[in-house]
Amino acid sequence: MMKATGKLIGLFSPGNRTWAAQLLLLLPSLALMGIVYLGGLLIFGRYSFDLYENGRLIRDWNLDSYRSFLGDPYYWTLIGTTFRVAAKVTFWSLLLAYPLAYCIAGLKRPGIHQFFLLLTFLPLLVSAVVRSYGWQLLLSKQGFMNWLFIKMGLTDSGFEMMYNETGVTVALVHIFLSFMVFPILNVLTQTDDSLKAAAHDLGAGKWRTFLTITLPLSARGIASGVQIVFTLCLTAFTTPQLIGGGRVMTLPVLIYQRTLDTNWPMAAVASLFLFASSILVSLIVNKGADRLMFRRTRTGGQAHD
Repeated sequence: MMKATGKLIGLFSPGNRTWAAQLLLLLPSLALMGIVYLGGLLIFGRYSFDLYENGRLIRDWNLDSYRSFLGDPYYWTLIGTTFRVAAKVTFWSLLLAYPLAYCIAGLKRPGIHQFFLLLTFLPLLVSAVVRSYGWQLLLSKQGFMNWLFIKMGLTDSGFEMMYNETGVTVALVHIFLSFMVFPILNVLTQTDDSLKAAAHDLGAGKWRTFLTITLPLSARGIASGVQIVFTLCLTAFTTPQLIGGGRVMTLPVLIYQRTLDTNWPMAAVASLFLFASSILVSLIVNKGADRLMFRRTRTGGQAHD
């Protein structure tokens, strides 16, 4: 018994692990993902072929829901709104996150470094629902932001920041900012400082060193942050529903409404469209990051030659 146990432990030890043992170790997680993730997609796919008539769900195999979704200008307006909000949130998140990650990566004292890491991580401990309600108080007509703008003399009666894309964008940037910071920070902290020192020794200034060394090396972190934030924005429901107040219609809000109406075929089609869009965006961003890294490597190799 002891010999059999020892052989089994040796089989799964990192040094002696075979491909079959690796597959066996991955089997529980793969099975869970297959049941929960792929099973859910298959259920969505099956519902998308059903019929919805007169408030009733009819089992069938047809493409009516796909034709209605792709042929109705109303749904394309929602698609445009969803992607526009996601693009704006991703842009502003990147614009705010990169300098923050760059500054944190440059901190040399461990205590201060950990303190700013904690400040960046703390918002993730609060749910998106709570933060959305908090932004409702801040962005309302009588909220703190308008009170501050009036005191600064920027407006007499306050700005309209609720129930529009501006308020939704501001709230989503705050909610998803940490998801942009950490991938960029992870790459920046792993950058070899000797590359920057070599660039300075060769006469490159701070901006040229940043543009030719730091920025290309952080492309993979930027790509990861863009993928995470953009896909999270595409599927965000709570914040557009609370801050938008029904006036900022996005695809997740539409899916929620169609699900309540038992129009599951249309909800399934919209969900599959979001899923396919997320994959497409991830592929495009990855391709762009790979091209940037390849261009930098080729340029660096030519300069070295």
